[in-house]
Amino acid sequence: MIEILKSFEQVASRFSPPVLMVPGLVMVALGLVAWLGGMCVRRPILALFGAAAGAMAAMLAQGWNPVVAGLAALAGALFGALLPRLSAALLLAAVGMAVALVVMTRPSAVLEPKPMSKLPEAGQQQEELTVGESLDAVHAYALNIADGIRSAFCALERPSQALLAAIGFVLLVLGLFLVRLTGALTCSALGTALVFAGLTALLILKGSDPITLMERQGRLYGLVLLGMTAFGTLEQLVLCPSPRRGHRGGAEKTDSREEESGHHSRSAAARRRWKH
Repeated sequence: MIEILKSFEQVASRFSPPVLMVPGLVMVALGLVAWLGGMCVRRPILALFGAAAGAMAAMLAQGWNPVVAGLAALAGALFGALLPRLSAALLLAAVGMAVALVVMTRPSAVLEPKPMSKLPEAGQQQEELTVGESLDAVHAYALNIADGIRSAFCALERPSQALLAAIGFVLLVLGLFLVRLTGALTCSALGTALVFAGLTALLILKGSDPITLMERQGRLYGLVLLGMTAFGTLEQLVLCPSPRRGHRGGAEKTDSREEESGHHSRSAAARRRWKH
């Protein structure tokens, strides 16, 4: 898996600049919003994540088809916006299973993925790739990364696979009940990942080798990711209001108004009886 990422790093240095710059800036901006304030705009954030997940799934399944990708993105956006609790729980389960897979998988146990598409060689052509060639290369690497994830899962023993599925199921159930904590943790984790991915793309555009550096100092970057996720979760739990607070406040105001109206009506009735 790491070899695929390092090969992508070498080839991506020859991509057309907009292919790295535009997604990099967008990912950093969206990542900061999700990391620090995702719970405050939960439905739009989940809609964006759902649209991205749907588009990527369509790209991996059908290739780069704008119509199919657009429909899948629309379906994912509607799912995220209309079912925020289930969407957050599914995202939390997916993130937890991904982290558990990284922890349980050892490099020596990962099978080499069978290439699903021909990847450009890092040393063949040194001229800059066009936008179309760059997008084709991104698609090819995405297919190989997905195949590498499947190979890593298949390389695990049956008890490890069952444990991974159990982790996903437990996180899904907990996510459906612990709504506020799930939303904050999911937004923080995905926002952190987006910030790192966007900065990686921008650093590759500048000619750096961020993936190689992360491989050499993996524990340090892992601690940084964990710290950012924890900070974003706590910050959102403290500063972002609960989505149900407004409804509860409205209900309390309605009850107080009903009590006041009932008190006034009883007072008026008592005055009438006194006069008569």
